Amino acid sequence: MAGCFHDRPPQLGCATEAACSTTSTTSTSTTTDEPTTSTSTTGASPEPRTFRIDSLRLVDPHLFSDICFDVTGLVNMFGLTQQIADGELNLVLHFADFDPAALAAVLGETESCDLAQQTCVPAEGVSLQLPVEVVTEAPCLALDPAVFAADNVSSLHAPEPTCFRTSAVELALPLGAADAPLNMLQTQVTFNFDDAEDPQAIVHGVVSGFLTRASAETVDIEVSGATYNLWAMVQGPEGCAESHPDLLPSVDELAGPDGPIEGVWLAFNATASRVALVPP
Repeated sequence: MAGCFHDRPPQLGCATEAACSTTSTTSTSTTTDEPTTSTSTTGASPEPRTFRIDSLRLVDPHLFSDICFDVTGLVNMFGLTQQIADGELNLVLHFADFDPAALAAVLGETESCDLAQQTCVPAEGVSLQLPVEVVTEAPCLALDPAVFAADNVSSLHAPEPTCFRTSAVELALPLGAADAPLNMLQTQVTFNFDDAEDPQAIVHGVVSGFLTRASAETVDIEVSGATYNLWAMVQGPEGCAESHPDLLPSVDELAGPDGPIEGVWLAFNATASRVALVPP
């Protein structure tokens, strides 16, 4: 599968050059998009807005160690949550011209963030252009619940109209304790703003996509000092499905041009808060 997927170190990537931008996530203006409440003025030019993902939690599938222990909570707490809180994982959605009626987002990484000051220094590198659809009628999520465990579906965020949904894209997503990015197909971000006119946060967010087995087999994740292969954790050890029939098996197939592609659908709950992009 051609594209610009990345290996090590983990970093953002995308699967088609047309969707990639090799510039930073900042706009051409030298002004910063301050994360303060403002009053709109009729006829004023749309201002840039940037939102840093401040929580990301894997909801489905659940991951199992080699002794059939559910380690999903550990991956979320000591991988994703800790790295985000420590400022080591800084993914942002940037809107160069924020117009709720005609949004276009850029998903990128930042060089660093000052979480106390709510500022981030943009990174020069690959960012991903994401057209955004305004959804005015339910459902907001373009997901087939049948590909997820029933108990997990009820734990997913449920954005409500009016909501926003990015187009489905292929990308390489760097995540937490994983030693290589996750090469995902049909990846979408669906969300609400806390305030449609003057948002300061993204709420009820869901990041979903199809992780191929080929990608998962190349990714190792550290959990409590031990290292596990991601695909092995998705499958669970032999006999584990008998102990967790509501969560396993998790393996799915996606129709591909050369036949079915084996992998698994992933779904994360996410939120994001507004930050200002500042020069180094």
